[in-house]
Amino acid sequence: MVKFDFGKSLKKTMGTFQGTVDSVKTATKASEIKCISTHNAIKVFYYLMAADGQIFHREEEKFDAVGAELDPDFFQHKEQIVGECQAQLDKVVDPEDYYDALKEGIEDAIDSSRMTKDSFITPKHLIWNLLTIAYSDENYDETERRLLKFVVRKLNIDKAVFLELENSILTLLELEKELRWIKTTERPYLTIETMVNEIADRKNVIFESVKDLISL
Repeated sequence: MVKFDFGKSLKKTMGTFQGTVDSVKTATKASEIKCISTHNAIKVFYYLMAADGQIFHREEEKFDAVGAELDPDFFQHKEQIVGECQAQLDKVVDPEDYYDALKEGIEDAIDSSRMTKDSFITPKHLIWNLLTIAYSDENYDETERRLLKFVVRKLNIDKAVFLELENSILTLLELEKELRWIKTTERPYLTIETMVNEIADRKNVIFESVKDLISL
């Protein structure tokens, strides 16, 4: 199981996109969403975790880590947020309605964000965090990707940006697998050290690229 902390590593290079909605409200057009409140962003994260009908331990660990990064009081709010999401999912009458309930919950969370005065993150940062949660258990299924693509369209994010962020996550996962394999070999320490440093450099390049992409 990959245990690489994407969110924490990214935070070191780009910081957290937070502030108050009031500071950007005047620049927000009626048809354009430029920020999502952290409270509602965390609700979107939860809906994505619940997409396959089961929340895995690694997903919840990542959910907690991202939530705590965005909201210092996350663990005080977590029960309320989860309760709000579960109330939405409890509306499901038949199993085939489950995806629609997830989608409606996400749409409501995004739309109502523009009405709050909480701290916020940008749409691209939301997508990056969604990807880190989706890949945290190495089980990025079709329902999760379908929901993510819906969020991308809802936020009017260029599909090329989404695909590049998705590819960045995949590349980081492959580098982590390579790193784990290297550490199990019996090669000389200096050889291993050189290879580990090369992987670290490649990861840094990716994080810098992601930082630049999200900042645009």
